[in-house]
Amino acid sequence: MPRLSRFHEQHPDIEVRVVSALAPLTQTPEAFDVAIQTTGRPSGAARLVFTASDEVFPVCAPGLLAEMPRPIPPADLSAFLLLSHRVLPQDWMDWPEWFDAIGWRLPQDARIVHFDSFPLVLQAAVAGQGIALGWRRTVTGLIDEGKLIRASRRQFDGPRKFRSFAAHDGAITPKLKRFSIGCGRS
Repeated sequence: MPRLSRFHEQHPDIEVRVVSALAPLTQTPEAFDVAIQTTGRPSGAARLVFTASDEVFPVCAPGLLAEMPRPIPPADLSAFLLLSHRVLPQDWMDWPEWFDAIGWRLPQDARIVHFDSFPLVLQAAVAGQGIALGWRRTVTGLIDEGKLIRASRRQFDGPRKFRSFAAHDGAITPKLKRFSIGCGRS
């Protein structure tokens, strides 16, 4: 959302309507000019405008680690409840994939609670209920506001994790290009 606010300031002539959906583009009933979704999901005839990388790392409320030296090593993450975003199909990095990606095994004693909504995962993390996987593009504002902190230095650098698409029957107009590029910047 911070990116969207900056975009509005820089381009007041472009009207933006945000619609959130769990389904991939191929299942969306609404027409769109531009859509953003994670890599690996079906996009049908939509035309790729750009891809963007992102980093994935553990985040939590500052108070959760108040009594511990920070940041904590990956092996110690299982001492806390791990908050997970589960979707079907699972095209979103979850704890087992994150541990594999950084070269560690998910500890056998890990306790994981699953949510079907990433905003709910972040709300639970902000409330101090456990440690979540944060995507830099999504959690930077919460970190800057002091609501979340990085729980570990380890991160997964995900190349081309997000993709922006234009509708298959629409032209890639200058306004659409400005929006896509503006939202994709780090």
